[in-house]
Amino acid sequence: MSRIVILMAVILSVGCSQHRYDIADPVVGPPPPRKQGGQAVAYNSEAESEFQLASYTEDEIIPMTEVVARVNGNPILAGQVLEPYAAKLAQARKQMPASEIRKAQEMLLKKSLPTQIEQTLMVDAVKSKMTTEQYTQVDEQLDEFFAEEVVRLQAQFNVGNIAELETLLQSQGMSLATMRDAFGNRQLASEYVRGKMGSEAPLTRQDLLKEYNLRKEEFAHPEQIKWQQIQVSVTKHGSRNNAAREMNKAIEELRQGADFTDVVQRYSDGPLKDKGGHWDWTQPSSIANADVRTALSKLQTGQMSEVIQNDSSLHIVKVTGRKAATYTPFPEVQEKIRTELIAKQREAKAETILAELRKNAVIETMFDDGDSTLK
Repeated sequence: MSRIVILMAVILSVGCSQHRYDIADPVVGPPPPRKQGGQAVAYNSEAESEFQLASYTEDEIIPMTEVVARVNGNPILAGQVLEPYAAKLAQARKQMPASEIRKAQEMLLKKSLPTQIEQTLMVDAVKSKMTTEQYTQVDEQLDEFFAEEVVRLQAQFNVGNIAELETLLQSQGMSLATMRDAFGNRQLASEYVRGKMGSEAPLTRQDLLKEYNLRKEEFAHPEQIKWQQIQVSVTKHGSRNNAAREMNKAIEELRQGADFTDVVQRYSDGPLKDKGGHWDWTQPSSIANADVRTALSKLQTGQMSEVIQNDSSLHIVKVTGRKAATYTPFPEVQEKIRTELIAKQREAKAETILAELRKNAVIETMFDDGDSTLK
Protein backbone atom coordinates (compact mmCIF):
# COMPACT_ATOMS: atom_id res chain seq x y z
CA MET A 1 0.00 0.00 0.00
CA SER A 2 1.39 3.35 -1.00
CA ARG A 3 1.83 6.19 1.46
CA ILE A 4 -0.96 8.07 -0.35
CA VAL A 5 -3.40 5.24 0.27
CA ILE A 6 -2.38 5.16 3.92
CA LEU A 7 -2.90 8.92 4.13
CA MET A 8 -6.35 8.67 2.62
CA ALA A 9 -7.32 5.79 4.88
CA VAL A 10 -6.28 7.75 7.96
CA ILE A 11 -7.95 10.98 6.92
CA LEU A 12 -11.20 9.36 5.88
CA SER A 13 -11.45 7.18 8.98
CA VAL A 14 -10.57 9.55 11.82
CA GLY A 15 -13.18 11.52 13.68
CA CYS A 16 -16.91 11.05 13.41
CA SER A 17 -18.36 10.99 9.93
CA GLN A 18 -21.45 12.88 11.07
CA HIS A 19 -19.33 15.91 11.98
CA ARG A 20 -19.70 18.20 8.99
CA TYR A 21 -18.81 21.85 8.66
CA ASP A 22 -20.12 24.64 6.48
CA ILE A 23 -16.86 25.21 4.61
CA ALA A 24 -16.79 26.44 1.04
CA ASP A 25 -14.68 24.21 -1.19
CA PRO A 26 -11.36 26.05 -1.42
CA VAL A 27 -9.64 26.68 -4.71
CA VAL A 28 -5.98 25.81 -4.51
CA GLY A 29 -3.77 28.63 -5.66
CA PRO A 30 -0.66 30.31 -4.28
CA PRO A 31 0.57 29.52 -0.77
CA PRO A 32 -2.22 30.47 1.64
CA PRO A 33 -1.89 33.91 3.25
CA ARG A 34 -1.11 34.31 6.92
CA LYS A 35 -3.75 36.09 9.01
CA GLN A 36 -3.08 38.82 11.51
CA GLY A 37 -5.90 40.48 13.40
CA GLY A 38 -8.43 38.90 11.06
CA GLN A 39 -6.79 40.44 7.97
CA ALA A 40 -5.10 38.27 5.37
CA VAL A 41 -1.52 39.20 4.58
CA ALA A 42 0.95 37.70 2.15
CA TYR A 43 3.44 35.16 3.47
CA ASN A 44 6.68 36.80 4.51
CA SER A 45 9.63 34.49 5.08
CA GLU A 46 11.40 37.13 7.16
CA ALA A 47 8.43 37.25 9.53
CA GLU A 48 8.97 33.55 10.15
CA SER A 49 12.71 33.77 10.76
CA GLU A 50 12.10 33.23 14.47
CA PHE A 51 11.22 29.61 13.63
CA GLN A 52 14.53 27.83 13.11
CA LEU A 53 14.47 24.32 11.70
CA ALA A 54 15.98 21.61 13.83
CA SER A 55 19.43 20.39 12.85
CA TYR A 56 19.68 17.03 11.14
CA THR A 57 23.11 16.04 12.42
CA GLU A 58 23.08 16.80 16.16
CA ASP A 59 23.11 14.00 18.74
CA GLU A 60 20.86 15.83 21.21
CA ILE A 61 17.26 14.79 21.73
CA ILE A 62 14.84 16.84 19.63
CA PRO A 63 12.51 18.83 21.94
CA MET A 64 8.80 18.46 21.23
CA THR A 65 8.68 22.23 20.63
CA GLU A 66 11.38 22.13 17.95
CA VAL A 67 10.39 23.12 14.40
CA VAL A 68 11.04 20.17 12.08
CA ALA A 69 9.37 21.57 8.95
CA ARG A 70 7.68 24.63 7.51
CA VAL A 71 4.81 24.52 5.05
CA ASN A 72 4.19 27.87 3.38
CA GLY A 73 5.81 29.40 6.42
CA ASN A 74 3.65 27.52 8.93
CA PRO A 75 5.85 25.61 11.37
CA ILE A 76 5.38 21.93 12.13
CA LEU A 77 6.68 21.03 15.56
CA ALA A 78 8.31 17.75 16.48
CA GLY A 79 5.54 17.17 19.02
CA GLN A 80 2.87 17.28 16.30
CA VAL A 81 4.57 14.46 14.43
CA LEU A 82 5.93 12.42 17.33
CA GLU A 83 2.92 12.59 19.64
CA PRO A 84 1.68 9.07 18.77
CA TYR A 85 5.08 7.74 19.85
CA ALA A 86 5.52 10.02 22.88
CA ALA A 87 4.89 7.35 25.52
CA LYS A 88 7.37 4.89 24.00
CA LEU A 89 9.98 7.59 23.50
CA ALA A 90 9.55 8.71 27.11
CA GLN A 91 10.11 5.14 28.29
CA ALA A 92 13.12 4.74 26.00
CA ARG A 93 14.76 7.85 27.45
CA LYS A 94 15.10 5.96 30.74
CA GLN A 95 17.06 3.18 29.09
CA MET A 96 18.91 4.64 26.09
CA PRO A 97 21.49 7.41 25.57
CA ALA A 98 20.47 10.68 23.93
CA SER A 99 22.19 9.78 20.66
CA GLU A 100 20.03 6.65 20.29
CA ILE A 101 16.84 8.54 21.16
CA ARG A 102 17.79 11.10 18.52
CA LYS A 103 18.19 8.37 15.91
CA ALA A 104 14.80 6.95 16.84
CA GLN A 105 13.20 10.39 16.61
CA GLU A 106 14.67 11.01 13.18
CA MET A 107 13.53 7.60 11.94
CA LEU A 108 9.97 8.29 13.13
CA LEU A 109 10.02 11.80 11.67
CA LYS A 110 11.11 10.50 8.28
CA LYS A 111 8.26 8.01 8.42
CA SER A 112 5.49 10.37 9.57
CA LEU A 113 6.50 13.88 8.51
CA PRO A 114 5.38 13.55 4.86
CA THR A 115 1.84 12.75 5.96
CA GLN A 116 1.88 15.64 8.45
CA ILE A 117 3.06 17.98 5.67
CA GLU A 118 0.26 16.85 3.37
CA GLN A 119 -2.31 17.28 6.14
CA THR A 120 -0.96 20.78 6.80
CA LEU A 121 -1.34 21.65 3.12
CA MET A 122 -4.98 20.55 3.24
CA VAL A 123 -5.68 22.47 6.44
CA ASP A 124 -4.06 25.61 5.01
CA ALA A 125 -6.13 25.27 1.84
CA VAL A 126 -9.32 25.19 3.93
CA LYS A 127 -8.32 28.04 6.24
CA SER A 128 -7.18 30.28 3.40
CA LYS A 129 -10.76 30.46 2.11
CA MET A 130 -12.42 31.11 5.46
CA THR A 131 -13.14 34.42 7.12
CA THR A 132 -12.27 34.92 10.77
CA GLU A 133 -15.95 34.54 11.66
CA GLN A 134 -16.27 31.28 9.73
CA TYR A 135 -13.16 29.85 11.33
CA THR A 136 -14.37 30.84 14.80
CA GLN A 137 -17.64 29.00 14.21
CA VAL A 138 -15.86 25.90 12.95
CA ASP A 139 -13.42 26.02 15.86
CA GLU A 140 -16.33 26.10 18.30
CA GLN A 141 -17.82 23.06 16.61
CA LEU A 142 -14.48 21.27 16.85
CA ASP A 143 -14.35 22.07 20.56
CA GLU A 144 -17.72 20.37 21.00
CA PHE A 145 -16.63 17.32 19.04
CA PHE A 146 -13.33 17.09 20.91
CA ALA A 147 -15.23 17.20 24.21
CA GLU A 148 -16.81 13.91 23.14
CA GLU A 149 -13.33 12.57 22.43
CA VAL A 150 -12.17 13.62 25.90
CA VAL A 151 -15.05 11.67 27.48
CA ARG A 152 -13.99 8.63 25.49
CA LEU A 153 -10.37 9.05 26.59
CA GLN A 154 -11.41 9.33 30.24
CA ALA A 155 -13.23 6.01 29.93
CA GLN A 156 -10.36 4.42 28.02
CA PHE A 157 -7.77 5.39 30.64
CA ASN A 158 -10.16 4.93 33.56
CA VAL A 159 -9.64 8.40 35.04
CA GLY A 160 -12.24 10.37 36.96
CA ASN A 161 -11.80 13.87 35.56
CA ILE A 162 -10.00 16.00 32.99
CA ALA A 163 -7.24 16.99 35.42
CA GLU A 164 -6.32 13.33 35.95
CA LEU A 165 -6.42 12.73 32.20
CA GLU A 166 -4.12 15.72 31.58
CA THR A 167 -1.67 14.46 34.22
CA LEU A 168 -1.63 11.02 32.63
CA LEU A 169 -1.12 12.42 29.13
CA GLN A 170 1.71 14.70 30.25
CA SER A 171 3.45 11.74 31.86
CA GLN A 172 3.53 10.23 28.36
CA GLY A 173 4.77 13.40 26.69
CA MET A 174 1.35 14.49 25.42
CA SER A 175 -1.33 16.99 26.42
CA LEU A 176 -4.98 17.71 25.76
CA ALA A 177 -4.02 20.95 24.01
CA THR A 178 -1.80 19.23 21.46
CA MET A 179 -4.34 16.45 21.01
CA ARG A 180 -7.04 19.06 20.37
CA ASP A 181 -4.90 20.74 17.71
CA ALA A 182 -4.20 17.43 16.01
CA PHE A 183 -7.88 16.46 16.22
CA GLY A 184 -8.98 19.74 14.65
CA ASN A 185 -6.45 19.51 11.84
CA ARG A 186 -7.54 15.98 11.01
CA GLN A 187 -11.16 17.08 10.82
CA LEU A 188 -10.38 20.05 8.57
CA ALA A 189 -8.20 17.89 6.32
CA SER A 190 -11.01 15.35 6.18
CA GLU A 191 -13.46 18.02 5.03
CA TYR A 192 -11.03 19.16 2.35
CA VAL A 193 -10.64 15.62 1.06
CA ARG A 194 -14.38 14.99 1.01
CA GLY A 195 -14.94 18.16 -1.00
CA LYS A 196 -12.21 17.33 -3.48
CA MET A 197 -12.83 13.60 -3.86
CA GLY A 198 -16.42 13.83 -5.05
CA SER A 199 -18.22 10.63 -5.96
CA GLU A 200 -16.62 7.70 -7.72
CA ALA A 201 -17.61 6.76 -11.24
CA PRO A 202 -20.26 4.01 -11.08
CA LEU A 203 -18.97 0.54 -11.82
CA THR A 204 -21.10 -1.71 -14.01
CA ARG A 205 -21.20 -5.49 -13.96
CA GLN A 206 -19.25 -5.43 -17.23
CA ASP A 207 -16.51 -3.37 -15.55
CA LEU A 208 -16.27 -5.88 -12.71
CA LEU A 209 -16.34 -8.88 -15.02
CA LYS A 210 -13.58 -7.41 -17.18
CA GLU A 211 -11.41 -6.92 -14.09
CA TYR A 212 -12.20 -10.48 -12.96
CA ASN A 213 -11.02 -11.91 -16.29
CA LEU A 214 -7.86 -9.78 -16.23
CA ARG A 215 -7.02 -11.08 -12.75
CA LYS A 216 -8.48 -14.56 -13.08
CA GLU A 217 -5.30 -16.33 -12.03
CA GLU A 218 -5.53 -14.48 -8.72
CA PHE A 219 -8.71 -16.44 -8.03
CA ALA A 220 -7.34 -19.81 -9.17
CA HIS A 221 -7.38 -22.89 -6.95
CA PRO A 222 -4.84 -25.49 -8.17
CA GLU A 223 -5.51 -29.21 -8.28
CA GLN A 224 -5.27 -31.00 -4.92
CA ILE A 225 -5.01 -34.62 -3.91
CA LYS A 226 -5.06 -36.64 -0.69
CA TRP A 227 -3.88 -40.22 -0.26
CA GLN A 228 -2.77 -43.04 2.02
CA GLN A 229 0.67 -44.52 1.95
CA ILE A 230 2.34 -47.72 3.13
CA GLN A 231 6.08 -47.19 3.49
CA VAL A 232 8.55 -49.95 4.34
CA SER A 233 12.13 -48.84 5.01
CA VAL A 234 15.05 -50.89 3.70
CA THR A 235 17.34 -49.74 6.51
CA LYS A 236 14.90 -50.63 9.29
CA HIS A 237 14.52 -54.20 8.00
CA GLY A 238 18.22 -54.75 7.35
CA SER A 239 18.05 -55.41 3.62
CA ARG A 240 15.94 -54.86 0.54
CA ASN A 241 14.87 -58.53 0.54
CA ASN A 242 13.63 -58.28 4.12
CA ALA A 243 11.76 -55.07 3.29
CA ALA A 244 10.21 -56.73 0.23
CA ARG A 245 9.03 -59.69 2.34
CA GLU A 246 7.36 -57.28 4.78
CA MET A 247 5.69 -55.43 1.93
CA ASN A 248 4.48 -58.73 0.42
CA LYS A 249 2.72 -59.53 3.71
CA ALA A 250 0.92 -56.18 3.47
CA ILE A 251 -0.03 -56.84 -0.16
CA GLU A 252 -1.42 -60.26 0.68
CA GLU A 253 -3.67 -58.82 3.39
CA LEU A 254 -4.91 -56.13 1.01
CA ARG A 255 -5.75 -58.81 -1.58
CA GLN A 256 -7.76 -60.62 1.03
CA GLY A 257 -9.81 -57.49 1.64
CA ALA A 258 -8.13 -56.04 4.72
CA ASP A 259 -8.74 -52.38 5.41
CA PHE A 260 -5.94 -50.21 4.02
CA THR A 261 -5.71 -48.19 7.26
CA ASP A 262 -5.29 -51.37 9.34
CA VAL A 263 -2.57 -52.62 7.00
CA VAL A 264 -0.71 -49.32 7.24
CA GLN A 265 -0.72 -49.49 11.01
CA ARG A 266 0.56 -53.09 11.01
CA TYR A 267 3.29 -52.89 8.37
CA SER A 268 4.23 -49.27 7.55
CA ASP A 269 7.10 -47.45 9.22
CA GLY A 270 6.38 -44.12 7.54
CA PRO A 271 5.88 -40.81 9.40
CA LEU A 272 2.06 -41.05 9.35
CA LYS A 273 1.74 -44.70 10.39
CA ASP A 274 -0.29 -43.91 13.53
CA LYS A 275 -2.74 -41.87 11.42
CA GLY A 276 -3.31 -44.69 8.95
CA GLY A 277 -0.84 -43.21 6.46
CA HIS A 278 -3.30 -40.44 5.55
CA TRP A 279 -1.84 -37.41 3.77
CA ASP A 280 -4.13 -34.38 3.73
CA TRP A 281 -5.04 -32.21 0.74
CA THR A 282 -1.83 -31.32 -1.12
CA GLN A 283 -0.92 -29.82 -4.48
CA PRO A 284 0.63 -32.63 -6.53
CA SER A 285 3.52 -30.41 -7.58
CA SER A 286 4.57 -30.03 -3.93
CA ILE A 287 5.00 -33.79 -3.30
CA ALA A 288 8.73 -34.27 -2.72
CA ASN A 289 9.04 -37.93 -3.76
CA ALA A 290 8.98 -37.87 -7.55
CA ASP A 291 8.09 -41.58 -7.86
CA VAL A 292 5.15 -41.20 -5.50
CA ARG A 293 4.07 -38.04 -7.32
CA THR A 294 4.12 -39.86 -10.68
CA ALA A 295 2.20 -42.83 -9.34
CA LEU A 296 -0.50 -40.64 -7.78
CA SER A 297 -0.97 -38.74 -11.04
CA LYS A 298 -2.07 -41.97 -12.76
CA LEU A 299 -4.61 -43.14 -10.17
CA GLN A 300 -8.30 -42.41 -9.85
CA THR A 301 -9.91 -41.90 -6.44
CA GLY A 302 -10.03 -45.25 -4.62
CA GLN A 303 -7.34 -46.85 -6.77
CA MET A 304 -4.13 -48.32 -5.32
CA SER A 305 -0.70 -48.33 -6.92
CA GLU A 306 1.74 -51.13 -7.56
CA VAL A 307 4.83 -51.23 -5.31
CA ILE A 308 6.98 -48.13 -5.78
CA GLN A 309 10.66 -48.76 -5.10
CA ASN A 310 13.62 -46.49 -4.55
CA ASP A 311 17.01 -46.87 -2.87
CA SER A 312 15.73 -46.38 0.67
CA SER A 313 12.18 -47.73 0.81
CA LEU A 314 9.19 -49.39 -0.80
CA HIS A 315 5.76 -47.73 -1.07
CA ILE A 316 2.16 -48.38 -1.97
CA VAL A 317 -0.18 -45.40 -2.30
CA LYS A 318 -3.96 -45.15 -2.53
CA VAL A 319 -5.77 -42.03 -3.70
CA THR A 320 -8.55 -41.06 -1.28
CA GLY A 321 -9.64 -37.78 -2.86
CA ARG A 322 -9.11 -35.40 -5.74
CA LYS A 323 -10.05 -31.76 -6.31
CA ALA A 324 -9.77 -30.47 -9.86
CA ALA A 325 -8.22 -27.09 -10.52
CA THR A 326 -10.94 -24.41 -10.32
CA TYR A 327 -11.53 -20.66 -10.07
CA THR A 328 -13.53 -18.82 -7.42
CA PRO A 329 -16.79 -17.94 -9.22
CA PHE A 330 -17.25 -14.31 -10.24
CA PRO A 331 -20.36 -13.74 -8.03
CA GLU A 332 -18.32 -14.66 -4.94
CA VAL A 333 -15.62 -12.05 -5.60
CA GLN A 334 -17.41 -9.26 -7.43
CA GLU A 335 -17.86 -7.14 -4.27
CA LYS A 336 -14.19 -7.59 -3.40
CA ILE A 337 -13.29 -6.43 -6.93
CA ARG A 338 -15.68 -3.47 -6.65
CA THR A 339 -14.10 -2.38 -3.36
CA GLU A 340 -10.60 -2.63 -4.79
CA LEU A 341 -11.46 -0.70 -7.96
CA ILE A 342 -13.06 2.08 -5.91
CA ALA A 343 -9.90 2.18 -3.78
CA LYS A 344 -7.83 2.57 -6.96
CA GLN A 345 -10.05 5.44 -8.10
CA ARG A 346 -9.60 7.14 -4.74
CA GLU A 347 -5.85 6.61 -4.83
CA ALA A 348 -5.65 8.24 -8.25
CA LYS A 349 -7.72 11.19 -7.02
CA ALA A 350 -5.57 11.45 -3.90
CA GLU A 351 -2.42 11.61 -6.04
CA THR A 352 -3.97 14.42 -8.06
CA ILE A 353 -5.07 16.32 -4.94
CA LEU A 354 -1.63 16.08 -3.34
CA ALA A 355 0.18 17.01 -6.55
CA GLU A 356 -2.06 20.07 -6.89
CA LEU A 357 -1.40 21.12 -3.32
CA ARG A 358 2.34 20.66 -3.60
CA LYS A 359 2.63 22.48 -6.92
CA ASN A 360 2.80 25.98 -5.46
CA ALA A 361 3.72 25.09 -1.90
CA VAL A 362 6.93 26.14 -0.15
CA ILE A 363 8.07 23.21 1.96
CA GLU A 364 11.20 23.03 4.11
CA THR A 365 12.21 20.21 6.43
CA MET A 366 15.09 19.47 8.76
CA PHE A 367 16.09 16.72 6.32
CA ASP A 368 16.49 18.91 3.24
CA ASP A 369 20.26 18.40 3.21
CA GLY A 370 20.15 14.88 4.55
CA ASP A 371 17.26 13.10 2.90
CA SER A 372 16.05 14.10 -0.54
CA THR A 373 12.85 12.08 -0.17
CA LEU A 374 11.45 14.81 2.08
CA LYS A 375 12.34 17.78 -0.08
